[in-house]
Amino acid sequence: MGKTLKTKRLSDTPKNKDYVTIQEILAIAARPAHSVLERRTRAALVFLYLSGMRIKAFVSLPLQAVDIPNLCIYQYPSLGVRTKNSKAAKTFLLDIPELLKVVQKWDDEVRAILPSNGFWFAPLSPDTSLIDPNALEVGEYRDAKARKNFKEWMAQENLPYHSPHKFRHGHVHYGLEHAESIADFKAISTNVMHSNMEITDTFYSVLRDDEVKNRIGNLNKKGKSSDKAEAIKVLENLLSELRKSR
Repeated sequence: MGKTLKTKRLSDTPKNKDYVTIQEILAIAARPAHSVLERRTRAALVFLYLSGMRIKAFVSLPLQAVDIPNLCIYQYPSLGVRTKNSKAAKTFLLDIPELLKVVQKWDDEVRAILPSNGFWFAPLSPDTSLIDPNALEVGEYRDAKARKNFKEWMAQENLPYHSPHKFRHGHVHYGLEHAESIADFKAISTNVMHSNMEITDTFYSVLRDDEVKNRIGNLNKKGKSSDKAEAIKVLENLLSELRKSR
């Protein structure tokens, strides 16, 4: 009998990468939060979106590494921040006033109780459920506790659950949606501490079907840039940068 040539069946339903949208994070920020746990959880989720930080770095972030008025975060291992591969960088928050109000309010609450080496994601006392001023060290797997808090609070508020990394995806997508040049793209990539722009493009810039439809539909509408030469130049520069990073 002759051998049958088998071909790999391709799925006709490609999966789009999930991420937190600006509408979702605004809904989270607008939710009421009465207890300390609720305020901490809400502020943490908003902070993750604004910063694009990885969860392990976030839960180890001391107050001295956070400067909200200047939109600046010092992700320095020397300050105890547990970054990926112990990389150090000064990064920045997105300037979205409605969201910044939430994190600034929590920042004020924490600083009134904890010293500068206390944690922004402040440990709570198991006895009082209030911020524990004596807890100046956290365990290696503190991110698991944060994930549990996030999941429980979002379920309580009837909000769709997203893992912490999806807030990072949301940060990148918001930036890319508002980027107007290769320099903007580079800034977004640098701000999430990627070693090159190819990583950002490959893993974080997948557009959802509705986004593709809207962008394609708006290509020739008035109010959009008609400078084709400039658009081509931007694309050529992006491709050049991606090739260099390989």
